[in-house]
Amino acid sequence: MKKTAIFVFFGAFLTFYNLLVIADEPVSKGVTEIEVGLELFRWQEFDRAGTRLLTEQGPRVRLGFSHNNEGRLTRGLLYRVDTALYGGVVDYDGQTQNLGHYAAASVDYTGGTAELTGGYRLMNFKWGRSLDLLAGLGLASWSRDIGNGTSSQGGRVIGYEEVFDIAFTRFSLGMEKRTHIWRSLWRAGAKYPVYTNETVSAFSLELKPGKKPSAFFSYRFQLIDDDAEGMYVNFVYDSYRFSKSDVVSGFEQPKSYMDVVSFSIGRAF
Repeated sequence: MKKTAIFVFFGAFLTFYNLLVIADEPVSKGVTEIEVGLELFRWQEFDRAGTRLLTEQGPRVRLGFSHNNEGRLTRGLLYRVDTALYGGVVDYDGQTQNLGHYAAASVDYTGGTAELTGGYRLMNFKWGRSLDLLAGLGLASWSRDIGNGTSSQGGRVIGYEEVFDIAFTRFSLGMEKRTHIWRSLWRAGAKYPVYTNETVSAFSLELKPGKKPSAFFSYRFQLIDDDAEGMYVNFVYDSYRFSKSDVVSGFEQPKSYMDVVSFSIGRAF
């Protein structure tokens, strides 16, 4: 509980401070961005001994929107507001609720995220034009709809839907390089879920997956004009790590890992 409170406090402090003073930054013109991309998605679950119970993996599509001032040319405050929608059908390969019985099925994922990031840009570093110190708060919600399938014994397996609601903090470093026609920007850091909830309506369950930190990385290359507008490509690795939930009515959410690699093409204007 103390660790969660610390993440919430520092994330909220930095983003709130950024919102209070952003109006005093006339040199930090913001741009709006729209991007579309493809995600390579993987979800894995493990038992208490660490043995893998199942893997779900496959492609998903993604549509993202952003407003930010990351193209600023001077030191000072940064802000970024992101929203995204995603979805796709991936393959399920693993055990059913009857442990030891394996099944193949498909899983329909749909969801979305919203995130507010604030930070500060320092200028003229040896390895790049600027160094960014960033923190953010975000919300994510997705449906994991496991379809009907066939078990390894030839029997029919009935699927069900789970809905995950997550609030998280994100802390990162970033660095920009720039010429008069292009800029590149990378970021890397850690993400921590401060709130987790999993609803399984078919069994009238609400579970609370455990909270663990995870890593992320992004790299962006953009053709620019004087206002930091133009086409760009974006590569992102993102993840969640959940420890097992408490047992509720004989059910638990096992230790679960989510890994997503995405490639997007977008335009800032």
